Amino acid sequence: MNPALKKHPSESISVFRSLAEIQTVTFPSRLDSMLLAVCKKGEISAIIDVAPRQMGPNSIMVLRPGHIISQCKESEDFEGFFIVVEEDTVNELIPSLHYLIPYSIHYNANPVIQITPDELDAQTLIYEMLQRQIQFENRLFNNMALGALCELLFYNTLGIYASRANNTKHHSRREELLANFIDLIELHFRTERAVNFYAEKLFVTPKHLSAVLKEISGKTAGEWIDHRVILEAKLLLRTTGMNIQEISLALNFSNQSFFGKYFKHLTGMSPRDYRNNLSEL
Repeated sequence: MNPALKKHPSESISVFRSLAEIQTVTFPSRLDSMLLAVCKKGEISAIIDVAPRQMGPNSIMVLRPGHIISQCKESEDFEGFFIVVEEDTVNELIPSLHYLIPYSIHYNANPVIQITPDELDAQTLIYEMLQRQIQFENRLFNNMALGALCELLFYNTLGIYASRANNTKHHSRREELLANFIDLIELHFRTERAVNFYAEKLFVTPKHLSAVLKEISGKTAGEWIDHRVILEAKLLLRTTGMNIQEISLALNFSNQSFFGKYFKHLTGMSPRDYRNNLSEL
């Protein structure tokens, strides 16, 4: 049996040892499932929504459905695993998982959490049990066993997050500015693309906002806004049947022509060409 990809019979629970095993996902991609990533060795880097994230040894990250992942890469020496559980299954198996939400929101500015060797061992043991149980897909009560293991995994993860709630690292003002800016982008990017709008909300000047963001993230405020808009445009072009005019309206462009010029300026191709060449991207 090829261990690269094993799934629950209903295909609602999946486990992977590397990004290369997730054959059906292309980036950028909006999560429609709960994702737990564990890094034991090496590192993973990605853009989550509009923020750069990096996982190193002995770290975990939990993402809820709705997050957008792009530019996801892992180092050659990466060792770890990923567990993906569809949202309906999470709600069915773990009705109290909503307790995780306050902690995941609390760590929205930095969802990657360092864990101790003992915590890593516990997470790995649960993962290995889950991986083995998936092989018994035709066994009686297998679904119930998988559900119990899934519940154990996520409650164990909740315990890790909760234990850090009162011992969080103090963020600098610049890091807080970036986090608040990202939150605002998520709320307003469909209707607001002017740096002035975000600067006023944050009570800073546009020049100061862009300078700080450039220093700590490598992108100016305008570049982050454009990145988020283009990310959404690509998702709509790739995953919906909306025509280009409908997409331009959804993203609050004055007309289809302006949207096309904006998209081509930032990506090097027109929206139509992007959609027509998806199989090559």
